[in-house]
Amino acid sequence: MEQFEEDISSHLPSDLMEYQGVEELESEAFNRGLPENGLTPRSTDDPEFSSPEQWVTDDFEHAAPQKTSPVILLIDDEKPFRDVLRQVLSKAGYDVVEAANGAEGINRFYDKRADMIITDVIMPEKEGIETIIELKKVYPEVKLIVMSGGGWYGTDIDFDMAKKLGARTLDKPFALQEFLDTVAELLN
Repeated sequence: MEQFEEDISSHLPSDLMEYQGVEELESEAFNRGLPENGLTPRSTDDPEFSSPEQWVTDDFEHAAPQKTSPVILLIDDEKPFRDVLRQVLSKAGYDVVEAANGAEGINRFYDKRADMIITDVIMPEKEGIETIIELKKVYPEVKLIVMSGGGWYGTDIDFDMAKKLGARTLDKPFALQEFLDTVAELLN
């Protein structure tokens, strides 16, 4: 069996071998009862301290719950614009999932449900309004921001529809602080 494992490991990609190495270290730490396992010694000066059985478990019962960052699905077909918004949102502490069009956005939403959807209106494959109509059917509580820089037809009709769906609207270009303020207001 050991020979088989050695033969297999010689053909594994380096990142998988690294993962297995980390997993082995974590397992050893767990078996030893080190702090990685949530155990800490009472005191290193304690004359009674002689074995891991005398270690105590940290009381995490009253610790503050870990807050997770809100997830924002950012849908825009203009990659440079999407990149800027992603960077701004990430620096503000949000978890950002990106998509280049509505169809891709719907798939990303089902992969990782978002607390907020920020979408452009005019995009290939599936436009923003179609996208939010579909996603609102499944998750009506999702917060929405619809943005547009116009196009070959006016955005007034699209913005009116978006507002009826509960979205806030932003005309491109907009100030980044205005954008962040709108995101924070909707998520709070």
